Amino acid sequence: MNMKSRSMAHVTQLIVAVVVMFIFPACSGISTYRYINIYSIVSPKESAEKVYQDRVINVRFWIDEKKVHFELENLSDEQIIIHWNKAAYVNVDEKKYSLSNSEYVFTKDRFNPPSKAVPAGESIIDYVVPVNNVEKLEEWTWYIYPLFNLSDKRAIDNRGKVIGVDLPVEYAGEIRTYTFRFKVTNVTPHLHKTQ
Repeated sequence: MNMKSRSMAHVTQLIVAVVVMFIFPACSGISTYRYINIYSIVSPKESAEKVYQDRVINVRFWIDEKKVHFELENLSDEQIIIHWNKAAYVNVDEKKYSLSNSEYVFTKDRFNPPSKAVPAGESIIDYVVPVNNVEKLEEWTWYIYPLFNLSDKRAIDNRGKVIGVDLPVEYAGEIRTYTFRFKVTNVTPHLHKTQ
């Protein structure tokens, strides 16, 4: 094999690797839902990017069909504590429900998860779900119900609805409950529709 042929083979392998890298992760994330909700933060400060920052925390949210994901950075010079057992999911009817984070959602502790310390200058990536949306089907098999109907044309009615997360954070001996509210600003058809 000459140098030009080896070079072309290498370029072909590289192209195949890049295509596989981008195609297969996309396939693993295919949703069975027909619609997608698009959210923005409406409280405590409006943000289409779903980002909030003050002098203590910087937090970025992303919301899928079943979970409210976030990355929270402690901007302060001392440890902060998230009090999960006092946190709440706020439904569209403004009723508050217990929530759990990823560490305890599939355990008996999901009803009363322990607090989580975040050291100064560090970040955590986590998600929360309403505890009532989690069902144990059988040993080692759990199901999380979606936050909204996303299966049929009634999903369009999600537009304008607001959900929320009340997140109690202790800093310098005082607890502040951040009241994050997320509004469905749009509902779009999912690119992958199941038959």
